[in-house]
This record gives sequence, structure tokens and C-alpha cells, in this order.
Amino acid sequence: MLRKMLTTVVICSAMTAGATALPFSQTVQAAAASTSLSQGMSGSQVTQLQTNLKLLQYFTYPNITGYFGSITAQAVKQLQKAYSLPETGEADAKTQDTIARALTKKSIVQDSYKYLKTPYVWGGVSPQTGFDCSGFIYYMFTTHGVAMQRTSSDQLFKMGSEVSRANLQTGDLVFFSISTPGVVDHVGIYVGGGQFISATRSMGIYVQSLDNNSYWTPRYLGAKRIY
Repeated sequence: MLRKMLTTVVICSAMTAGATALPFSQTVQAAAASTSLSQGMSGSQVTQLQTNLKLLQYFTYPNITGYFGSITAQAVKQLQKAYSLPETGEADAKTQDTIARALTKKSIVQDSYKYLKTPYVWGGVSPQTGFDCSGFIYYMFTTHGVAMQRTSSDQLFKMGSEVSRANLQTGDLVFFSISTPGVVDHVGIYVGGGQFISATRSMGIYVQSLDNNSYWTPRYLGAKRIY
């Protein structure tokens, strides 16, 4: 039974030939307004802020008003709490950059479902030839304008900021130990709702549960936010 379970995934610690484990590139930054937005303000930037917060399901008021009132401030605070930012209720540059990045990662997750059942190929980085686990991360992020080097799951685990399991957000990377306890050799993208998507050997690109899963739960090592 254990042998059968272990064939579900293949170790993704290897990189494609010639690749080097370089730090995550910060050359591509999410676009964010430079003006800090706060209560009492109105206009097109507030309208865009409310629209973005609504897309991320923080702004729940039925209408986009273009006025920064208490409801907008509360939505900003909720997002700031989710992303471990100071809960000021003011949409400063850092908050707006976080919103822009969150929207990019939302698009990454939405688009990742296009590739369900794409076959596993060691070193693969495209839907035409197939993916391995880290190759799938590379493809999804770079095709959405996030510059990064083609690297391995264990190197990805050394990048970004650590995220607690309770604070996982859409687009965070989740890491597992398949072959050797405590050693990272598999990575996936958290899609929300306690699930993640990754390249598996038996089913290709596939969505599985992170919680209450007899295979994945005990092999979970942690999560990182690399963008």
C-alpha cells in the first residue's frame, strides 16, 4: 500500500539542465498607486481600490461607490490582517502593492485549472511537453509576468517569507517531503479552501486536499509567499 502511495508523486528537487538556483527576481513588480488612500477620500483611485478589494472578496458592499468610508476601511483592514500588514485601514503603497500581487496570484490560480491532467514530465516546464512540480510553478508565475529563475522545490523553499498554515492565502506555495523526512522535494500552489494544485506522477496536474489527507497532511513541511 505504501509503495502504491509513493508513486503518486515524484521527487521534484532536480532542476532542468543548466539551471541555477538564483534568488527570486524582484525585477517585475506589481503595479500599485503611489498615493496613499484613506477615509474621506473619493475619486477614481478609490473606485479602483474598491473594485480590487471586491475581486479579492474583502469589499462586500453591493455597490462600488468611489468614496472611502468606514466599510472600505474595514475591507482594507481585513486584507492587511490576512497578509500580516499593520492594520491601519489606510491603503498605503505597501497595501496597494499587496493587493496588486494578490490579484496576480488569483489569476495564476484561476488559470492553473486549464492544465489539469497535463502529464508529469521530469524537468518539464510547458503544457506541450508536461510539467514537474517546480516546473509548473515556474511556468504559472512567469506566464503571468512574475520574473523568476527556473529552480527546484528545495530552492523555492528557501525564498520568500514563511506563512503559517492558518494564514495561507491564494497563490502561496506549499511544500512537502515525499522521499526523505524533513527534506523538501515537492511543491504546489495553494488554491484556497484547504486545497492545492501540483504536478503529480500518477495524475499529472491535479488538485488535492491539504488537510485531513492521509498522504499529504503528514508530509506537509510549510508554506512560503514568494510574491
